[in-house]
Amino acid sequence: MTTSAVSPPAPPTDLAQALSRIREHGGRVTRAKRSIAALLFESNGPLTADDIAEQTSEEQSVVYRTLGQFEVLGIVEHVHAGHGPALYRRRGLSTVPVTCTGCGATVELAVADTADFTRRVAERTGIDVDLVHFPLTGRCAKCRP
Repeated sequence: MTTSAVSPPAPPTDLAQALSRIREHGGRVTRAKRSIAALLFESNGPLTADDIAEQTSEEQSVVYRTLGQFEVLGIVEHVHAGHGPALYRRRGLSTVPVTCTGCGATVELAVADTADFTRRVAERTGIDVDLVHFPLTGRCAKCRP
C-alpha cells in the first residue's frame, strides 16, 4: 500500500467509499481494515487506539498500522487531546472536539458554533485555525474548582 504524504481528497462519506479508497491506492481490504473502518463510521465521537483494539478484537500493532494508513489516505484524523492518548475519528465530521484538561472527557461541538471565532482569527492573522488536531480545551463542570 502506498503511504506517501499527499493532500487527501475529500473525506469519504461512508464505509464503501473508505474501502474503495484503500483499493484505489493499492491496498488490500483485510478483515482488520474493514472492522476498524466500520467502527470509525459507526462512532459518533473520537476513539483511542485502545478503544478500537478492544471493540474490534484487533492487536494494537494492527490498529496503529491501519490508523496510520487511513490517515495518509484521508479516511481518519488524529486529535491530540491534552495529556491523554491520541484520539482518532473519521475525517469529514462537522464537529470540533472539546476536551476537559482535568478528566480528559471529550465532547463534540458543531463546527458552526466555532465559525465566527475561526473567521475572526483568519481575518486578523491570516491563519486558518485547526480546531481538530489540537482541540479546544477547558475544564468541565465536574473538574472546575
